[in-house]
Parts: sequence; structure tokens; C-alpha cells
Amino acid sequence: MFTIIEQFALSFFGTVAFSTIINVPKRALIYCGLTGASGWMTYYFFMSWFGDLIIANFMAALVIGIIYIYLSRKLRLPVIILNTPAILPLVPGNAAYLFIRYAVQGNYQLSVSYLMDVFKVSGAIVFGFMFVNLAEQQIRRQRQERARRRLKKKAAKEKAEKMKMAKS
Repeated sequence: MFTIIEQFALSFFGTVAFSTIINVPKRALIYCGLTGASGWMTYYFFMSWFGDLIIANFMAALVIGIIYIYLSRKLRLPVIILNTPAILPLVPGNAAYLFIRYAVQGNYQLSVSYLMDVFKVSGAIVFGFMFVNLAEQQIRRQRQERARRRLKKKAAKEKAEKMKMAKS
């Protein structure tokens, strides 16, 4: 097995290479690599601790989601530029390949088993991203509502002061 440093380096460079292929802006390449490597390291640690493929992919997607939302605001880039390359290390490519291979060979029971693995991993990634996006939207709505209330309160206070001044 690879060491932790090798895991990080390989996921970083793999993500940067894929980012280059899909024409991510040069200023975002390092950030894409770090996001992908962070997601992969999260996956790696959760697989080591729990051994559950679904939990590991879900947690990795959560970490990637948190990072890409922060970086998309910091770098003023669309979210898709950062999240598309970052999920590359998590994509269940081997399971998809084995699904097709066993389906072509006629071993349908094993083929369906790998297909279910693909669905589980893909679903975990989707739910991780969805959870982060929904939480971010909820936080944004709450902040906007608080700001709206503060403005209303301030406007009411100013109106009351104007009324006092008009009376005197």
C-alpha cells in the first residue's frame, strides 16, 4: 500500500492533471488539487477507521463540498470549476469497469453486485454534496433574514426619531 504522503501526492497530481484536461483556469489548479487531495485523504482515513465504503465517500464528499463552497467565494469562481475535478479520486471507476466486464462475460450476479457498488458510491457522493449545499443555502437565508430584520429595526428607529424631532 502507499504511504499517506504518497496517497496525498497521487490524488493531488491526479486532480491537477484532470483539471488541466478540462481547462480549469490556471489560478485555480492548485486549489482543485488540494480540494481533491483533501477529499481523498478523508476517504482514506474513514476507510481505514470504519472500513465502510459508503461512509467514507459521504464524508469525503462533505469535506470537498465545504472546501469548494469556501474557495468558490474566495476565488470568485463558479462552484462547478472546483467540484468537478475534486470528485475524480472518489469516482467508482473500477467498479463500473468490473460491472461492464462481468456483464459482457455473462456473469450477471457478480455484474449486478458491482453495479450496486457503483450506485452506492455515487449516491453517497451526491448526498454529501447535497447536504453541504442545502446547509449553505439555509445559513445564507438565515443571514439575509437577520440583516432584513436589522434594517427594518433601524428604519423604524430612524422614523421614530424623525417623528420626535417633528413634534418638537
